[in-house]
Amino acid sequence: MKPVLLVRSAIAITFLLLIAGCATRPAGPSTFSFAVVGDLQYTPLEERQFPEMLRAIDKEPMAFVVHLGDFKAGGNSPCTDALFRKRFDELNAVAHPLIYIPGDNDWVDCRRPTNGAMDPLERLDKLRQVFFAQPRSLGQKHIALNLQSHASAGDPVLSRYHENAVWLVHRNGKGVVFATVNVQGSNDNVGFDAKNDAEQKERTRANLEWLRFAISRAKGTDIVGLAIFLQANPGFEDKPADVRKSGYVDFLKGFEEQATAFGKPTLFVHGDTHTFRVDSPYQSPLDRRELGNVTRVEGYGSPTMNWVRITVDGDNPKNPFFVESGRYIPPPTQ
Repeated sequence: MKPVLLVRSAIAITFLLLIAGCATRPAGPSTFSFAVVGDLQYTPLEERQFPEMLRAIDKEPMAFVVHLGDFKAGGNSPCTDALFRKRFDELNAVAHPLIYIPGDNDWVDCRRPTNGAMDPLERLDKLRQVFFAQPRSLGQKHIALNLQSHASAGDPVLSRYHENAVWLVHRNGKGVVFATVNVQGSNDNVGFDAKNDAEQKERTRANLEWLRFAISRAKGTDIVGLAIFLQANPGFEDKPADVRKSGYVDFLKGFEEQATAFGKPTLFVHGDTHTFRVDSPYQSPLDRRELGNVTRVEGYGSPTMNWVRITVDGDNPKNPFFVESGRYIPPPTQ
């Protein structure tokens, strides 16, 4: 949603690797890697470059790919059914399993006149129909996903949340639980009208219930950590006084309470402000309080065409996550 220019340099990348907690990428029978992308295809150039980057990721030994949302620009980009289907086909062509999270550009901001003045809630329902029709990932290889809509099939509210997913990956008897939650840029769809404010309140309750579900599985002795993925930057670079007036308060309070009680290493991975960052420990946007077991990771975004590689080392339960740049360099433009 809010692009920030990133100066890519050897110094910046080295610093990020150091604060990620490792000097070299781990390798062993309990390790695996996954890719994080998002906040791209905003311009005609990015339309050409993004599929090329996906093909480069196809050649890497990834367990899966997570798309953090915002597969289009926030303005001058109508939210048409045809575009949704085009993006579905592009992401579904990835060689690895791919898990997509809706972004605010993809539905919240569809109300903008330059995006077609469409109903955001109707657009979210359309995304659910197109991208989340089956309880499995996109991509040429599939992994089964436990969807909130299936896990809570008897609940008239929670059964609508097809986009919230949980899955786990094991290597050599050690694993990590992964979860997606629908938290959006553009102040999480708050402040537009009563109908959308009610939607956000309901969605926040669903997201926090889903976190509880994910953490309950992650408490198992075979699990070394938890990673959650969302689209929004809920105010890490903003003044705490401003964040406490935002639409993210209830989600942040709930996440921080649950993560603290959980205790195991936890990744908080988001997009939205388009700057690759690794902050360990996590500092609460609400009051700058540190959560020692949580690391915050933000992915790249427009205009930087790149991806993030995260490697999990199940044999290092105190620090299982190693975060680094994908180091992708787009080929020269034609």
